[in-house]
Amino acid sequence: MDKSPYIGQMNRKIKIVEFEKTQNSTGEEEIAENVISEPFAFMNEVSGSEDADGKIRHIVNRTYTIRYNTSVLRKATELVVYDNEQKFSVYHVKEIGNTHLVLLVTNYE
Repeated sequence: MDKSPYIGQMNRKIKIVEFEKTQNSTGEEEIAENVISEPFAFMNEVSGSEDADGKIRHIVNRTYTIRYNTSVLRKATELVVYDNEQKFSVYHVKEIGNTHLVLLVTNYE
């Protein structure tokens, strides 16, 4: 079971965004980034591996623990996390009581 992190452990500033399809003035479809939240988070490196299926790429799995946010919980798997210009897609969100959320992320492709 996950535990709530101490406040001093939540030292990484991340940005949580969602992509929205919008139309510009000429009617073309554009994808716009909408920032949901910019919290401080506790990062835990779960695993890293290499996939050699046609091309070699490095796969990173991480978890980020943030303070409870209902909009993040509601939109869960539609979100993308930016951490130091690295892009990660959220594939699951777990609740730790009613105070924190754990975002399970992997490299965004």
